[in-house]
Amino acid sequence: MHILVTGATGFLGGAAARALAEAGHRVTATGRDLNRGRTLEQAGVRFLPADLRHPGAVAELLPGVDAVLHCAARSTLWGNWADFMRDNVQASADLAHACAERGVRLVHVSTPSIYNATGLSHQVPESTPVGPRFDSLYARSKALAEEAVRLALPDAAVLRPRGIYGPGDPSIVPRLALALRSGRLPRLTGDEVYTELTHVQNVVHAARLALERPAPGIFNVSDGVSTPIWATIDRLADVLGVPRPSRRLPARLVEGAAALLEGVYRLRPGAPEPPLTASGVRLLTRAMTLDLTRARERLGYMPLVHPVDGLDEVFAGLAR
Repeated sequence: MHILVTGATGFLGGAAARALAEAGHRVTATGRDLNRGRTLEQAGVRFLPADLRHPGAVAELLPGVDAVLHCAARSTLWGNWADFMRDNVQASADLAHACAERGVRLVHVSTPSIYNATGLSHQVPESTPVGPRFDSLYARSKALAEEAVRLALPDAAVLRPRGIYGPGDPSIVPRLALALRSGRLPRLTGDEVYTELTHVQNVVHAARLALERPAPGIFNVSDGVSTPIWATIDRLADVLGVPRPSRRLPARLVEGAAALLEGVYRLRPGAPEPPLTASGVRLLTRAMTLDLTRARERLGYMPLVHPVDGLDEVFAGLAR
């Protein structure tokens, strides 16, 4: 199968492009980072630099392609709405329309962040109604992107992986490590908070199943095991040789302060991401587990990597 992977110079897209090529598929990868593109070519992946935001870019990539894995996205808790609309909603809609016109299979990567404002936290199913309120611009944009994709291409598969991590993770673990090393991370809850994470190879496994065994619909994806957030942070602190968070601050107070800080930063055009965001605080204080029944039954999905092993691998890399 000839598969196009978008966002292949990013964390998930790069891992997916390499794994699909190793599995014997013909893979064309696209992205904007030429250096990472050259690294993909060394792994046997054809790389075509492209910016999906530009008119006509998608049409030039699809000839001869059987399926698309759409990983490209603006994946951040900070930014302005115009950028999220352009990068997440419009680019996804354009790609879905182009796939529909050419009869190309599409697997679209979304996020369970769209559930965050629903008030549900335990075994959340894909059927959960979302919106019109979301807890971040990112979540809102991904929900709209899903809507646009499924409107243009009802047969698309939409994956919602929770908290992607693994070797090369540029976000979750590095951010926690930076906060621990700086000593600025307080303990925000008295009780443990359980969430679910997804090792990058588990996301790739789910994507490969969706590409090879077409199954239209929306699918939650995770490691399938609840992970205690604060026990994991303590273990990371031990690995780094820094103090565990001990100074207690009420989560609501910190979340409110973060919201005020965001407001200040938004008054400064071009300002970088603030050191603290309300959405980031909520990720550390609010539980979230997912119902994986649909992915198991329709895709045949079973996680390949357990979070204990996956986090041990990532932590060992930080300790070196």
